[in-house]
Amino acid sequence: MTAMTHDFEAPQLSPLEWKVVALALREAGDRGCGGYTPPSRVGTFFRSVLRILTGYQGQLPLADPKLETLRRFVCTARGHAEAAADLGRKLVELGFSKGQVAAVAMLAQR
Repeated sequence: MTAMTHDFEAPQLSPLEWKVVALALREAGDRGCGGYTPPSRVGTFFRSVLRILTGYQGQLPLADPKLETLRRFVCTARGHAEAAADLGRKLVELGFSKGQVAAVAMLAQR
């Protein structure tokens, strides 16, 4: 009998990408970070006032757009799998494979 071979390659992420996934999972657990909707003008104003009064910066975006999209995807998929679909497509456009996106989504939804 011969061993069956599969043409399946496990999705790989770089160590930095795994750190971003872990960060997003931690943020989702701590704050329930939701869907990352863009801030309104009023929200931006109040955050600016809060920063001036207290020095609190809040959550800052990651410098690398690819990693920031990964972070937002994980955080969004954590609570709203359907809403994460657009970000998942964006991740594929940024170079992630569909298998990587599916694996990260599955991890985020646990």
